[in-house]
Amino acid sequence: MENFGLSMLLAILALICGISYACMTLTRKARLLARFPCPGKFPIVGSIPYIFGPIDDAAILFENLINKFGRRVVLWLGPNPLALVILADADGAQKILSSVNYDKGSFYSHFKWLLGKGLITSDGQLWKDDRKLLGPSFKYQKLTGFLPIFNKHSKTLVEILTRTQNQTTNVYPRLARATMDFIKESAFSQDSNFQINDDNFLAATRMALDSFRLRLAIPPLTLVPIIWDRFGLGKQDKVCSELINQAMSKAIEKRKIALALEEKSGMSGADVNYPIQKPFIDVLLDSKSEKDIIAHIVTIFGAGFETTASGMNYTLFLLASNPSAQEKVHLELDSIFGGDINRDVTLNDLSDMKYLEMCIKEALRIFPPVPLVSRNAQEDIHLSAVMSLIVNVYDGEIIPKGAQVMVFIREILQDPKHYPDPDVFNPDRFLPEECAARHPYAYIPFSAGPRNCIGMKYAWIQMKTCLAHILRRFRVSTSQKREDISLIYGLTLDVKPQLEIVLTPK
Repeated sequence: MENFGLSMLLAILALICGISYACMTLTRKARLLARFPCPGKFPIVGSIPYIFGPIDDAAILFENLINKFGRRVVLWLGPNPLALVILADADGAQKILSSVNYDKGSFYSHFKWLLGKGLITSDGQLWKDDRKLLGPSFKYQKLTGFLPIFNKHSKTLVEILTRTQNQTTNVYPRLARATMDFIKESAFSQDSNFQINDDNFLAATRMALDSFRLRLAIPPLTLVPIIWDRFGLGKQDKVCSELINQAMSKAIEKRKIALALEEKSGMSGADVNYPIQKPFIDVLLDSKSEKDIIAHIVTIFGAGFETTASGMNYTLFLLASNPSAQEKVHLELDSIFGGDINRDVTLNDLSDMKYLEMCIKEALRIFPPVPLVSRNAQEDIHLSAVMSLIVNVYDGEIIPKGAQVMVFIREILQDPKHYPDPDVFNPDRFLPEECAARHPYAYIPFSAGPRNCIGMKYAWIQMKTCLAHILRRFRVSTSQKREDISLIYGLTLDVKPQLEIVLTPK
């Protein structure tokens, strides 16, 4: 009887293995994906053994995978195998990111517990409608109306940084609080003081990012909620979500009261105290429920403060590591401001900061705040297909309907085909003539195509304004070496150990 039970168990296991392997070899999807290199596949686990490892090693692991198998690789994941196509070339990225036949990949389902149905996680007609609704608010001409806000909080940041001058400092937390002030005041038209009041809102957002990273690194933890809860992670997510949602609800209610008072008093856009630029929340209030408004504002907060703060942090570190480039930035800023370290940054000033912009672009190339994006194929996509006149069919690399695609932005930005000596910090890569000669999808730190980052121009104005204030007041230096810095992949790029610089008064 025991032998019969064991035989049955082995038979069932063999059947599962056979079905699993057949899905990776015999189906139409499998036959099309067989044209891509694959490190290997096993029944039930697929290619997982080839990519399994600590979360801190994910960047190195995928870099090695691409170096060994090329910039287009297919992986099979799990017992009901998920087909995942890795793309790390500009041509492939253009095919995927410029297409309207791709929705956000299952990768983004890990973020819905906090981000709801915001622009990062939504798809289909909902995403199209919301993008159309919010798009006009992010036009460059309108965003410059936020410059007074960015100047005010940048000056507060500089004053805070003077307390740490001549000391080795991790400036990221201060940069993050400043960008949170930028976003809260511009999104809600409410005074913000994250830099002054050391509350736990920043800790909650960092907790959320850590949760996202863990979900991506160890997917089995999220398959059964009781497992996630068993490690105390569900409770942590609940606390994080409640704290952030309460803060957002409070801000929304405060804005509703302010608008009601304005309407009662007859205030209009022509009044002298009315904001130059309409805050983002006002665009949402007339057409969205509070739940949806929170989803959008949390998305703007999460995508805005972290990526912008990280971009500035990476720029300061790389300038600290490259004194000659930093000196050119100082000379440019001196020529614009005439040595005045307190004057507000204007729209004309932003246009004149050409070399600083080149330095930021090069920093985002080396350390892109968002290292990868994911899509789900809604129909077959021909990457390098050629029509056969004999049999009247397409041949070549085809991503079949239903496959998941992961575009590795960082690996594209490190491609020596487009960036010789990619590890070298060289802002001259972004001289106008260099950019004009480069593949249009070789530089995509904000993604590209219809689903590119809606806040890209908003981020550029923030970064240039804030860095201009910092670098007019300080020189930066560091004893850390690039080769000692490890990259950690998640919703955003993180580094280990944390970057440290010394701010020295000019």
